[in-house]
Amino acid sequence: MAAPDLESVLKAHFGRVKAVIQAEEMWERVPVEAREYSPRNLEKLVQYAYFGGFIDMAGVRQLLLLEKKEARQRLVKWYEEVRQKGCWLC
Repeated sequence: MAAPDLESVLKAHFGRVKAVIQAEEMWERVPVEAREYSPRNLEKLVQYAYFGGFIDMAGVRQLLLLEKKEARQRLVKWYEEVRQKGCWLC
């Protein structure tokens, strides 16, 4: 059996993080333009779920297919973005 392509895996991860956010009854806080799959929207949903406390750093790594070092770098970037622009939870 052939391995799933990267795009299929990322779409599945989008569905997983979307389900987590919906289970927390916070989906209505997600902007309409971020509710459809794209790699950028996947990252934004994962960021939202992380800052909302719905997933941990291991979940971030798994959903975005990141190594530990990449995940730490992404987290620093996210904190800076939240400091500058706020987030969907704010």
